[in-house]
Amino acid sequence: MELAVLGVYGEHPDLTDAQVDSAYEELARRYRAEATNFPFKPGKLDGLRAEVHDAALRNLTLMLDHLGEAGRPGAEDLRQCLNRLRASVRLWTREAGRQGYLKFLDRELNGEVLDDDDEAH
Repeated sequence: MELAVLGVYGEHPDLTDAQVDSAYEELARRYRAEATNFPFKPGKLDGLRAEVHDAALRNLTLMLDHLGEAGRPGAEDLRQCLNRLRASVRLWTREAGRQGYLKFLDRELNGEVLDDDDEAH
């Protein structure tokens, strides 16, 4: 999922952590509904929030399909994973500003080396 987020960030450098968090929140709502057997009612995501959500959902769906039924984590596990991602967004936003999480992902997943001025810690 994080690679999907980075793909959107690469196309839209103005993407913010708050937009990513909204997309993750919507995905967590989806899996909470599935875990509790309630019908999922999609929220109203627009613009980059919707683009991040759709890209992340597409990647997650492909990954889950690849795992098959036997290896697929449950809906509650997926919800908890998304909530951990949301906690990471909050942490990196607090540490490094409105794109702190995105810069963290870029650094960790793409191996980008930041200047000392740009590095959070």
